[in-house]
Amino acid sequence: MNTVTLDDIPLLWRAQSLASLQSHCVPSGYAALDHALGGGWPTPSLIELLSDEQGIGELRLLLSLLRQGQALETSSRRIVLWLAPPFELHATALAQYGLAPHDHWICSVSQPADLQWAMTQALRSGACLAVIAWARHLKPAALRSLKLAAMSGRGIGVLFRPMSEARAASPATLRISLRSRAPALELSILKMRGRRPSLVQIDPREVDRTMSPAES
Repeated sequence: MNTVTLDDIPLLWRAQSLASLQSHCVPSGYAALDHALGGGWPTPSLIELLSDEQGIGELRLLLSLLRQGQALETSSRRIVLWLAPPFELHATALAQYGLAPHDHWICSVSQPADLQWAMTQALRSGACLAVIAWARHLKPAALRSLKLAAMSGRGIGVLFRPMSEARAASPATLRISLRSRAPALELSILKMRGRRPSLVQIDPREVDRTMSPAES
């Protein structure tokens, strides 16, 4: 009896071949995370960051993405929209991290339907480099709409959600759960196209060391 292997099956897509379908990756500023992600944050994409803790370095994960994306968008003004952040954002802090405060807009929304609508419209418009939102209850259909909006607008949607949502299926491009392991931050990559789940530990302060003197 002849043994059939995967190589004998024509037109078979293997998991590792899917990684090449990613349009672009923006380095995260953390070598270990970039290695696990296959180069960096996927873009365009919908990214879910799951955690029950706040102030553990979760925003520093996005600093390199926002700085590099801001530098790349020289032909048109691209906004970063913050939806329902749990804490107040300060223009001085944004400037200290090399970000232009006037390109960061904040919108407070309390209802899930309003947040979904605002995020969808902002991503679909193509005017936003990224839309960063905090949401608890979003149905799979809403997540699919957000992902489609991010892809059509060529932007990045970032959703901070509670850890309990890790048990639910999601169409997000990338899902990562975050836990504090002070002084480190533990990242469990739950879902990423073309790659297996993995566990990474980083020091959130490392991104500060990559800043140029002009940004510090």
